[in-house]
Amino acid sequence: MRIRCLSILFAAFVCFIVPGAQAKGTKADVYFGYSRTGANLYAVYTPGMNGWQFAAHVQPFPFVGIEGDVSHYGQTVNGFSQHITLVMFGPRVTVHAAGFSVFAHGLGGIAHQNGTVTTYPGTGYDAASYALGGGADIPVFLGLKLRATGDYLGNSQAPAGSYSPSYYRFGVGVAYHF
Repeated sequence: MRIRCLSILFAAFVCFIVPGAQAKGTKADVYFGYSRTGANLYAVYTPGMNGWQFAAHVQPFPFVGIEGDVSHYGQTVNGFSQHITLVMFGPRVTVHAAGFSVFAHGLGGIAHQNGTVTTYPGTGYDAASYALGGGADIPVFLGLKLRATGDYLGNSQAPAGSYSPSYYRFGVGVAYHF
């Protein structure tokens, strides 16, 4: 239920706040791309997961803005299927120079994990989630830019044990700057 509410808030952010901010001369961008998380971050003995990431950012002040991020990851190993959805918001500091953009952000929100084994009922949990990191945009054509991102990623339900979770998220994709 919480993930649905946060997803609705994120959709409202993208549909209403970003275009409204553009009318006032505020900078904004949207991003979509491939993303990968580290191993053992959401369940014991699981490999890193592949998925997608969508982010929207509004920058009402010269360097400071707010960013919303939704990402989804999944993997299946030996009959165990796991899916993670993250919905996070937070501040972002951006520097623009010669068409290039470099940014740092701190995001917080919720992670929803769902795991199933072929012969057993599914399990799942909701947890507080965070991402600390940043990225860079390289101009391609007009407002279109290539983006690379990297984050230290974590959640309040990360499994503990002698194995070491890999707390990272890397991504590459396309950003459009308004």
